[in-house]
Amino acid sequence: MYKPKTQIVLTVLFTFISTLSYSSNSMSSFYSESTFLALIILSVVLAAIAALLYGIKRHLSALNKEKFEEEAEPSFYESKIQPVIAKWNPTIATLVIAGGLLVVLGGFGYKFGMDEVGVQQGYSPSQPINFSHKIHAGQYEMDCKYCHSTVEKSKSASIPSLNTCMNCHKYVKASEKYNGNTSPEIQKIYNAIGFDGENMEYIEGYEQKPIEWIRIHNLPDLAYFNHSQHVVVGKVECQTCHGPIQEMEKVYQFSTLQMGWCIDCHRERGIDSENNDYYEEAHKNMLAEGKDYITVAENGGLECSKCHY
Repeated sequence: MYKPKTQIVLTVLFTFISTLSYSSNSMSSFYSESTFLALIILSVVLAAIAALLYGIKRHLSALNKEKFEEEAEPSFYESKIQPVIAKWNPTIATLVIAGGLLVVLGGFGYKFGMDEVGVQQGYSPSQPINFSHKIHAGQYEMDCKYCHSTVEKSKSASIPSLNTCMNCHKYVKASEKYNGNTSPEIQKIYNAIGFDGENMEYIEGYEQKPIEWIRIHNLPDLAYFNHSQHVVVGKVECQTCHGPIQEMEKVYQFSTLQMGWCIDCHRERGIDSENNDYYEEAHKNMLAEGKDYITVAENGGLECSKCHY
């Protein structure tokens, strides 16, 4: 297969050597225009012959491979899986595969619905004023009820009015941190309520603007939650639901606030029936039954109407 190509290469080399020998006798004729043109033509002819031989070689190799090719070894799918699938009933196989996919996707959808939809755990929006609970509730140990004053009397723990802020910040300006100037965050309070920090007086006729705080903890409309019931009657600490609020530079939702989370608390948490007049009747029943401990759940804390009305 390679003999013709070898002979051509040897012939070319012999011709080239003969030309060099001849040129040593007559250098002037070797560098003539006719010699140069002849070399170009010879190079083109040789390139064409080489391409033709290469094409013939590839064609012969393909024919040889096609004639003597060994049977390919079957793949894993062809040898193991395909024979099993061939025995399946198409209808049953389709139902089994569809049922499996339905179970997997249904389980994924259920988990997503339970853990993701409506759950805002970790939610921490940027507020119009960077109020730090770490400074106020942590460093200065301010009672939560000073700002959230209705937490013991109302369903909601109210957002403090600017007048509550001004009880302190009329004089506290944190100017030592800002080269004698009022803190930019405290200045936002002044701008909203209309207070002149330089002259220490309210601006007469000023059009006050409310601070548009962003709500963090949201319950669905179908759920009822009463802060006073939990804080006063249940004596639940703020941190139980809101986490270590005294350590938060920026407030975030600590708990999931899901129904299961509330139910678990009602099942585990006991009530102080002995020292709380609210549970006087429950305490009598406990004594009659010989109990010294009763959970919120045992006192009706799992009744649907307690939270859904």
